[in-house]
Amino acid sequence: MSPVGRARQEDVPMQPVRGPAVWIADDLAARGDWLHVLDEDEIAELSEAADAAAAAGLGLRELDRGRFELSASLAATIGRIRREIVGGPGFVQIRGLPVARFGRRKAATIFWGIARHLGDEIVSQNGRGHLLDHVKDLGQTFRDPSSRGPYTRERIEYHTDACDVVGLLCLQPSASGGESTLASGGAVHNEMLRRRPDLLEALLEPVYRDRREEVPAGREPWYAMPVFNFFKGFLSITNEPSYIDSVARFFGGRNPNSPAQLEGLKLLDEIAEELHFDIAFEAGDMQFLHNHTVMHSRQAFTDFPDRARKRHLLRIWLLTYDGRPVPPVFYERNGSPETSRRPGGIVGASTTPRVPLDGL
Repeated sequence: MSPVGRARQEDVPMQPVRGPAVWIADDLAARGDWLHVLDEDEIAELSEAADAAAAAGLGLRELDRGRFELSASLAATIGRIRREIVGGPGFVQIRGLPVARFGRRKAATIFWGIARHLGDEIVSQNGRGHLLDHVKDLGQTFRDPSSRGPYTRERIEYHTDACDVVGLLCLQPSASGGESTLASGGAVHNEMLRRRPDLLEALLEPVYRDRREEVPAGREPWYAMPVFNFFKGFLSITNEPSYIDSVARFFGGRNPNSPAQLEGLKLLDEIAEELHFDIAFEAGDMQFLHNHTVMHSRQAFTDFPDRARKRHLLRIWLLTYDGRPVPPVFYERNGSPETSRRPGGIVGASTTPRVPLDGL
């Protein structure tokens, strides 16, 4: 059965939403099902699958479920993890991959292989076509309207990415800071409904966003879609604070979003910070989360002086073909129902998909 096929209460605009994806930090602190620690047998099996792919001369883009074969036992475990992501609390942390022993290529192969078992398609994360992206400080800053959060060391506000599921693999943690903080979009919605229903209602209307120089052919350099989206009984959240902040440059320096929307976005970030759940990244951690139900943030961080020890994560964006129904407005970011089975990914006018394994 599809993970979204089970009986559930439908989400209705301007009413509290319910379900396993609605949680606060105290709920998760009392349970450990969001964390899966790899045992020695699982590590050995993943290692063998990666070695088999290497022996066959397969590149990452050639790997799929059939070419990264898992035992029935481990496949069942990955299936359970997938159900937790798309039908449960919305995220799982997989811990214990020995990245220092395996090296970047082998660790990336395992990360990619697990991702292919969790999702159906890997999509581009930027105009350069990165199917595998590198999250590390490249000296960029949000003051530059063409910058991206993954390439700064600054705090990233609570946001979602342009895909169904985002995956991260930690190769090297920071010297300090850089914690991954997660917040349930449903819980934030409910608290906004309780405190300021007027601001919640404003975020049901389209919010203008900057494409930050990654413009698909034939599209405007900006687009608009609501933060809180109700479609076929599901609430799905999409929020991009830095893209919303810089959109004014296309409207004569005036942000085209209403004062109520801008105030609502500020309150959203404040409530998410109140309700959030902290997860420290350890080397070898893989985190997968459901973008439609979970917003994520990253704290500012400081790197080690040694360049070889810079904070470094690999990232993958996934589509899940049998995932929850999402509204057609999600195609405003990229693609169309005629060309894509699911909305997701980022492309520019001349994007070519590629897998830069050795960095940016």
